[in-house]
Order: sequence, then C-alpha cells, then structure tokens
Amino acid sequence: MKIPFFVQEFTQEMEDAALDTLRNEQFVGGESVSKFEEEFAEYIGTKYAVSVSSGNSALHLSLLALGISQNSKVITPTNSFIASANCIRMINASPMLCDINSEDGSIDMNSINDNADAIIPVHIYGNPCHFDSVKSFADEQKIPIVEDACQAHGATYKNKKVGSISDIGCFSFYPTKNMTVGGDGGIITTNNEEIAKNVSSLRNNGRKTSNEFDKLGFTMRLNTVSAAIGRVQLRNLDDRNQRRREIVAIYRKKLAEDCVLPENKDGKSVYHQIVIRHKKRDEIRNELTESEIGSMIYYEKPIHLQPFYLNLGYSLPNSEQFAKEILSLPSYPSLTDDQANLICEYVNKIIG
Repeated sequence: MKIPFFVQEFTQEMEDAALDTLRNEQFVGGESVSKFEEEFAEYIGTKYAVSVSSGNSALHLSLLALGISQNSKVITPTNSFIASANCIRMINASPMLCDINSEDGSIDMNSINDNADAIIPVHIYGNPCHFDSVKSFADEQKIPIVEDACQAHGATYKNKKVGSISDIGCFSFYPTKNMTVGGDGGIITTNNEEIAKNVSSLRNNGRKTSNEFDKLGFTMRLNTVSAAIGRVQLRNLDDRNQRRREIVAIYRKKLAEDCVLPENKDGKSVYHQIVIRHKKRDEIRNELTESEIGSMIYYEKPIHLQPFYLNLGYSLPNSEQFAKEILSLPSYPSLTDDQANLICEYVNKIIG
C-alpha cells in the first residue's frame, strides 16, 4: 500500500466558494477578504485579523508595524522554517538565534544570555511553546512578542488560542498547513488597533487613504478567491485538527517505543507535524521509503547551519543533535486508521 507523506485537499465546498467569488466579487479586496478576517479573529479570540500574502509576509510586516529597525536585535529559535529568521534580516535587523528544548523542539529561554528588542517564539509542529518563560523574559526586558503560529492554527496554551496570547500572532496558509487558502497566504492577529492599521497599510503599498501613501509599503494582500477558500477551511478546522489527534493517538499506542515528541502539558497541540525522535532515524526512513511510505525531516538543517546564516558563527548543540534524530510521519486528516497502523508496523521493524 503506497502512502504519501502529504495529500493536498480539494473539496467541492472549496470549489463552489472559489467559483462564486470569481463570479460575484472583485478579484482583489472583495467582501470575502473582510469576512475571512472577521471570522478568523473571532476564532482566535482577538479584536483584529489582517490577511496578507504569506506567513513570511505576516512575520515581516509584524516587525515593521512594531517599529523594529536595522539597529534592533530579535530572538528566534533555530529549529524552524527559515522564514522565522529571514523576516528579521528583511528589515536589516540582527537575528539572535537560540537553542531549543531537546524534548519537544521548542524555544529554550535558558540558552539566551543577551538583551533584545523583540522575540519570535515558534509554536513548532503545531505544539504551543513554553510561553510563560517567553513572556517572563519579554516582560523583564519590556520587549514585544511576535508569535510564529504558522504551524499552529487552533492550538491552545492554557485554554487560549495561540496567536491571542501576545502582541501579535502570525499564521501561514501554505497548502501543507492545517488550513489553507488554495495557495500561499497568511494572517496576523492582534488586539492592538494601531498594529492592525499599520499592517493593513504596509500590505497595501503604504496606503493611508485612496490617494495618499504615508509610508514605504508592499503589495502583500490576500486575494479574494483565497479568502473565500480560507473561510471554508476555517469552518472545518476543528474537525480536521481532531482527526490529527486521533492519528497521533494511534502512533503513541502502536509504536514499540515512546518516540513521539511530547505535547506541552500546558497546551493542546494541533499536530501540524507528528514527529518521532529516534537514534535509528535514518534506518526508519529508509524502511518507510522502500515500503513506499512517505516521511519528511523538519528540519534536517537548522537555521544557524544554513549557508545564509553560517557567517553568524552559532553553535547550538541541542538543535544540531535534534536534527539528526527527528522524522515526521504522515499526519493529514484523510489518513486512515489502517494506514496509520501499517506505518507503525514498518517503524517497529526497526525499533521494535
């Protein structure tokens, strides 16, 4: 039985929403955009949500809206997609890459020994980071927090949705995420009206009014069709997240060793990735590949070891060891119980 690592979802409801929007709304700036923003803000539990063209754009514009500049230093962990650090360099600020908690791959505040102007914790793999330690640090230094929740749509920390527990939350709607918009897309969430207005202007070329532009901005809007698809995906998000939790329960029960990364005890993960950690990672992956079962490594090369960041000279031992032992198993909602059980059988051939 061939089992792909990821299956792109396309439903009749998504198609109907897209076609209705194409026939009845403006392609850019249509009614579906504002409705999607309102519904997403309500879902996350914030006053405002501003849609943008990608998760990277959300992070980039959030830093600009906070006034982070080329003289600023911004902390982010190295176990993440490179956009978590690139957004800092895009505004010519200095990234301060930090190490991770080796148990779950989230930011390790104990590895930080310098002052900063902002911090970007990552809710990696859909699992909330240990946010109390982040907030304590940020409060002490009086700096803003930008949550990188690009993989964590619907995840909660102490019964509050991530994206609502800091100054700004940033989400991605790339097709592999827990919800998508049929392509690239992103959104920022905040309770701060000034931040929301700033991002709204920055995503639209710095527009102040229909004929005035008072800042340097970008074309980073979400198109109307994507917003319409996003509204459909948002309505189904909780059910899809629940299915991911059912899949991880099978993995936890059937795998011979307790190798699935733990869930934050103060939170609820949405398992964007179901990640196992094992010293025989490469053998496990080879076995799965030979059996036509997909798997991926997120992230095989931490950010500080990427060519663009090597000159910073970081040595982060937890991240480097972690990257050698982690493997993501299929986690998409259409994966069947039988398929999940079969995956466990092949993994157990190596570790059982």
